[in-house]
Amino acid sequence: MDAFCRPLKKLVPCIDSAFSLVRSCQFSRDDPEKKPCADVYGESQHHSLTTSTTGMDVVSKVLDDDNLLREIILCVGFPTTLVCASLVCKCWYHHASDRKFLSRFHEGNPSHLLGFYLEDTDDPSVAAHFFPMLPQPAELATVIRSARFSLDPHRSEMSDMMGCRNGNVLISLYDGRDFTVGVHSPLHPERGLAVLPPFPELQIQDGYFCGMNDLLLSKEEGDGLSYIYVLVESTMERTKSMVHIDVLRNGDTVWRRHLDLATDRFLCPRFDPKAVLADDKIYIASAQRDIVVLDLMGSSISTILLPQGVEYGDRDTTLARANNASGVYLIHAKKLELCIWLHKGGNWLLVHNICLREMVAGLKMTGCEDENEATAPLRINHVGDYDEFVFLEMSRCALHLDIKYKKLRKVYDVEEKDRHLGDIHPFMMIWPPTFPTLKNDYGNAI
Repeated sequence: MDAFCRPLKKLVPCIDSAFSLVRSCQFSRDDPEKKPCADVYGESQHHSLTTSTTGMDVVSKVLDDDNLLREIILCVGFPTTLVCASLVCKCWYHHASDRKFLSRFHEGNPSHLLGFYLEDTDDPSVAAHFFPMLPQPAELATVIRSARFSLDPHRSEMSDMMGCRNGNVLISLYDGRDFTVGVHSPLHPERGLAVLPPFPELQIQDGYFCGMNDLLLSKEEGDGLSYIYVLVESTMERTKSMVHIDVLRNGDTVWRRHLDLATDRFLCPRFDPKAVLADDKIYIASAQRDIVVLDLMGSSISTILLPQGVEYGDRDTTLARANNASGVYLIHAKKLELCIWLHKGGNWLLVHNICLREMVAGLKMTGCEDENEATAPLRINHVGDYDEFVFLEMSRCALHLDIKYKKLRKVYDVEEKDRHLGDIHPFMMIWPPTFPTLKNDYGNAI
């Protein structure tokens, strides 16, 4: 009984709301003039029996209605509570873990930002440190407390941090001879550190030089990640280029060549801003105001020009993947203004133009007064997927901007011993959640 009640308790508010709705509908249909006949001694007992029967009817109407039940589970708000709902019985399990339901749930409940890693780019011997984003809802605060975010156990072989992806931390490992990539899972510490196979070796052609050989991208696949490794080589005359793409699918132990793309134009990939993978297309910043698009499915290379008047500068422009396979976002900072474009259908659409002047003034940071704007430049450190949030740098501070609600807050002050902030790597709650395995029994319980 306890095993049933514990997950059910988390759903009580949602279920109560549904019960209230059904009761209101039921009682509105009842005729208030029609009352049961009873003697003075049996009236109370009859009323109690009627109330009990009515309550049972309401429970049945809610829990036996699959459509209404899905609406209830949709309101739980967090993936952790969604797993609790799946523990009630097999019926709830199948609703909660259904692919279409999960897609709908995620649309209304995007992945939560649990915190961020701050990497000291001046001293690679210092492991990146995790900072939780506070406050957090009780459900996610429990997740943070039980996780193991520390990278100190890997400090001796760690060269730098490569980023975070869907509950995983990618770190570059160096054993004195070769570089490899380690995958740390803070939310599942029992998995230990997984190490990817060495990158595929490629012999650079005569008359060519390597323009990019450390681009590693990842995407969700099944219950894990798949990885894409990109190498670009170009002729010494800078007249044409060749792109080689290798893939390591979730569960594979060897890299496999996916594509070799040749182009009669010179590709000049930039390392800042970072490349983005969205809808089987890789977007790579190039030259002064280009974006090179590698289409993995269409086996093609194309180029997008930045919006009019925008050029790559000193950490003032970055890219972010858009949801629903709609394209890519471009975020550009200029003084105290943040412009966000969406590239879709071959055109740039300005979706946000956010003035940060009043927000920054409210934080009262040294050097950020209007007359001192030039001494405290605004830089972009990292952008979340789907244009949800931005980490900014200003006046030796890290700022977090919630784009949807237009809220800016300070999340970190650079220490006096440090020359600058370093790189921020946001860590998101894992999605989809891991559901328990069903037992092969004939009962209704899991």
